[in-house]
Amino acid sequence: MTDLRFLADAPAPGVDLSLFGRFTGSWALDCTEHAADGSTTVRRGEWHFGYALGGHATTDVWILPGVEHGVSIRFPDPSAGEDVWRSTWVGPGRRRVHTFLASATPDGIRLDGDTLRWTFSDLTPTSFRWRNEARRVGGWHLQQSFEVWRSR
Repeated sequence: MTDLRFLADAPAPGVDLSLFGRFTGSWALDCTEHAADGSTTVRRGEWHFGYALGGHATTDVWILPGVEHGVSIRFPDPSAGEDVWRSTWVGPGRRRVHTFLASATPDGIRLDGDTLRWTFSDLTPTSFRWRNEARRVGGWHLQQSFEVWRSR
């Protein structure tokens, strides 16, 4: 019988998922939403990371109650470049799908899309920061920033 589980216990043999695999587990977060007028709103949420698709990808779900639940699938893709990952995020609440190419940077991980840039920084085993920036006329505009810490 074929294993039809979405989640996997670990990476598949020979598959290096460490770039995003380091986040496996559950995290709490404070999301600051940055409005164009400079005002901010802070909401508490959660983020859960794991392995998926037979151990060939990582997945995560972030939850902002009353705002959005989103899921990402990420996997290394050598055809896109050395140490490059593909990432797709789906947010059904706001009916959005975003695709990115991701890679390690000296300060963390950056995901580049057509109109969005997501950055993981200040990475430690128990915390990190995350930024969501949108390309606008005149440069990048910060839309969201997360302070994230490991829970349980």
